[in-house]
Amino acid sequence: MAKLKGVRERVHQPFFDSLVRGIGITTIANQFQLFGAANVGQPDLTNLQIPGVLASDQTYIVKAVRCVMWFQSLNDPEFNTAFGTLPAITTSTGSNSRAEDLYMLMAYGGYFNLSVGNKPMLNGPLWYIPAGGGVSGFTTENNRHVLSNGVATQEAILKLAKDIHVPARQNFACQINFFPYAVRGAGQGGAIASPVNPLDCLNQFDGMKLIQIHLDGVQTRDVQ
Repeated sequence: MAKLKGVRERVHQPFFDSLVRGIGITTIANQFQLFGAANVGQPDLTNLQIPGVLASDQTYIVKAVRCVMWFQSLNDPEFNTAFGTLPAITTSTGSNSRAEDLYMLMAYGGYFNLSVGNKPMLNGPLWYIPAGGGVSGFTTENNRHVLSNGVATQEAILKLAKDIHVPARQNFACQINFFPYAVRGAGQGGAIASPVNPLDCLNQFDGMKLIQIHLDGVQTRDVQ
């Protein structure tokens, strides 16, 4: 459909990209670049159409940044038993205790760096950009948990003090870095064998795992 010449519209539309979305052991590398070419064309991972830029001379005003996390063990009676035509998953070993630990390891061990062009615009730990939504509540069913990155309410999101503008044809990216917790001394029972690397814990967890960055704001686009 042809666009209307000289007519533009502004809509509230988030853009997201995924560090990980799937099950099983992964090989995610440090300094992973979101909103690049890795996930374009896979709508379950990103809604970006073109690597690194907005399509069709669109512009964007970023008003909030969110980080969505979700982890769930498959080493669970509900997943290890056949259900109708669904087969049992019997080889997963990651527990829900490890899944719960991942929320803290990611929030306090992972860092983001949002840049527009070659200029860093916002950086900090992942806990600094809570999801502000998602499933919320409490349960004791089969060692289940209901956790999220922050409180699941719109009031909990990071609202930027200053909007971040993304002009037409301007590249943007969000890099994710993880830093190990270094050994600073011996433990109460003797020497500590190695640092704790949050990224290694994420990669070795073989349950369901999801980490996404959402840029939330106002998109300006052509009218068709």
